[in-house]
Amino acid sequence: MKKLIVLVVAILATTQIFANDKNTKETSEQKLRNEIALLLDRPEIRLESNEIKANIEFILNAKGEIVILTVDSEKQAIEQYVKSRLNYKKVNTDAIKTGNKVFKIKLKVLNPEA
Repeated sequence: MKKLIVLVVAILATTQIFANDKNTKETSEQKLRNEIALLLDRPEIRLESNEIKANIEFILNAKGEIVILTVDSEKQAIEQYVKSRLNYKKVNTDAIKTGNKVFKIKLKVLNPEA
């Protein structure tokens, strides 16, 4: 399927990453969001509807790898796609120093043919 990349544009547009110190955390969390958007680029998922949404929860381990906790979506293919693209992928960000913080991201997959 060509160009579900619109997904990546809208992917993390509504990121829900909460921070205690907004001045220093925003930049590292924004970098993390951008890295995740790159990892989720160019999905090849066939959609029956115009869009599918998913809520992703993850943590960063001590090695700087993304560990997916949950992917809540109405379509199993989205869950498998997110896990295959993100789980245990290393990211370069200062957000690693946050400890056991759970990050939450809203994902929207748009159908380019609609």
